[in-house]
Amino acid sequence: MHRMKSTRRPLQYALGAALLLLTPACGGDGGSGGDTTGGDVKSALGGPCRTSGDCLAGVCLESEYGTPFCTRACDSAWEPCPAGDDAAEGASLCVSFDDLPNPAVGPFIGDLTQLCLPRCVSVRDCTDGNPAWEACDVPKYLGDPLYPALGNTKVCAAPSFQGKEPVDPALCDWDKTVEGQYASEANLCRSYCDYMDRCKELPQGADPECCAWGCYNRVVIEDEVQDAWHDTIKCYIETSAAYPDTGPANACTEPPKACGGSPEDPTPPAARVGGN
Repeated sequence: MHRMKSTRRPLQYALGAALLLLTPACGGDGGSGGDTTGGDVKSALGGPCRTSGDCLAGVCLESEYGTPFCTRACDSAWEPCPAGDDAAEGASLCVSFDDLPNPAVGPFIGDLTQLCLPRCVSVRDCTDGNPAWEACDVPKYLGDPLYPALGNTKVCAAPSFQGKEPVDPALCDWDKTVEGQYASEANLCRSYCDYMDRCKELPQGADPECCAWGCYNRVVIEDEVQDAWHDTIKCYIETSAAYPDTGPANACTEPPKACGGSPEDPTPPAARVGGN
């Protein structure tokens, strides 16, 4: 059963300062990628962004579909988007969120409700252009197909963000996305990212709150707690707590040994320091 939504806040385009590492969008060869530290290279359709100036098409969409990504509005829903500087012909699909399969969940949150999404065959097509994508699937909202008649036409998606209010990656103000019944999972993520920060597992200058935001989106997806990720992060927290802060075997040296390798940084790409 999907979560009921009673209020929706107005949305603004993503804000931020630094450009990200931007690469071509999935499913096509439109646009060019590369290191954007000089501010000259812009992202193709589907690529990560912080401001609309980061995108070839000039639209950085902040929405509940995922972390901010480059897209553009389109006129003909369920048809291929026209070619542009940001994507080749047929590389993206015009998807409409105007008529949702379950109206009880409330309207889609986003400045655009009809937009171009990168087409794909596998999730690798998506993550090659933007590591924030999580899936390659038929167009869905909260697990339900938006337009079943499309058959096997797939687009890039990030289902863990759907149904949650968008978060500005420059602020990582993710507390507003936490529902009461998942407060313990949110606190677990805070503890995990505090451990990551304390043990210097996060990049220098990284914000643990951004880490916790990404962690929470992994642990609660479509109102279900993901046991595998939950148990993984809990192992690092509990092992760390069992050892002293200093000494040959301490709170930082032992968790990777006990938990099977280096802890993973779940920070969404759009919120990472330097876009890395």
